[in-house]
Amino acid sequence: MTKKDNWNANDEKKYYWLFNYLKKTNSDIDEYSYIDDNKRKLMSIVQNNENWSDSSKEALLFMIAKYLRTTTNNKNNDRYAKLYSQAGYDIMIENRKKEHENKQDDKELINYRDHDYFINILNNIDYNNIKTLTSHLQYLLLSLLTYQPPLRTNFYLTCKFINSKKDNDKTNNFLRIDKRGKLKLYYIVNKDKVTNTKTYNMNKDLSKIKIEDKKLIEIIEKSYEKFPRKYLFELNEKPITAQTYLNWLRKITGVDEINNDMMRSSYINWFYSTERNTNEKEKLAHQMRHSTKIAQSNYLKIINSKENSCDELKDKVIELENENKEIKKNCPTENTKADIKIYNKRRRDLIYQLNKYNRVVRESSLKTYNIIFDNDLKKYV
Repeated sequence: MTKKDNWNANDEKKYYWLFNYLKKTNSDIDEYSYIDDNKRKLMSIVQNNENWSDSSKEALLFMIAKYLRTTTNNKNNDRYAKLYSQAGYDIMIENRKKEHENKQDDKELINYRDHDYFINILNNIDYNNIKTLTSHLQYLLLSLLTYQPPLRTNFYLTCKFINSKKDNDKTNNFLRIDKRGKLKLYYIVNKDKVTNTKTYNMNKDLSKIKIEDKKLIEIIEKSYEKFPRKYLFELNEKPITAQTYLNWLRKITGVDEINNDMMRSSYINWFYSTERNTNEKEKLAHQMRHSTKIAQSNYLKIINSKENSCDELKDKVIELENENKEIKKNCPTENTKADIKIYNKRRRDLIYQLNKYNRVVRESSLKTYNIIFDNDLKKYV
């Protein structure tokens, strides 16, 4: 098989993604010719897969079309390339329509959580008593995605720590800890999805993103001091994989299929929920490395408040520490019926988190909700 120059690393990645999927049910499949061998049925395999998102199907169909156009060993491939390209285009148009409607898809409806949900989790974990490196990094990950406008996954996977301006090689991604005078922290994004686009290529100042939240600055500083390391997220001196990143995010949030895009969407929805002027929206877009148009078409969502308030979607919400003042300690009887309901729900949610995920929770939270560990039942009640 010979390919032309426009076949790239992203194409190769999708090529092997599809190959590995097909190999699960067909061990005899040929790694180097499976598209040619199966071009008559691959379209239906991709289109009918219920576990893949429409965007994944779109990407795979375009990859197959590109493969068939760029291989030179079969003159009949051009006809199939056009068929796959058209199928990918049809899905692309439908995807764009859905995006412009700003509606959540089925996966988002189940796994999306609002910004306060993540704040509540962080506020109820006793950060100073986290014992293991993995638990510590999970807490750090959620903090970065909650207290600071979230970037794309690849930044966090490739980011390295540096301490001075001269350490920026203009190629890799960094988190700079600047201790000259008042402590300052910056993301330095030298390589990502939009590096070569007109906006970010012509204005290199946009590659430097200041971390502004004081709590997050403290968390990052303590993290680097306690666990000195090369990469922002690493295990055994190697950067973590995309799958580990997802596993950690799902573990710390308790949401089975949440992903980085949902975190970005949640942050934008929260940010746009209050009065924001154009300058603020543009600043946020630059902090997240996209445009205001992308923010509003791809990430800003119409949230069905009724669905997102139901127990199925909010079964794990836990109490935000500074809201505890609203409910009298251990005794909500003098509050309104609404306060009593809120108190009971938050108590249930905190017990759920303790028993299912072994959270290290603040002692004050346990006292506020009158939660104790039952030695006979071996669980919190």
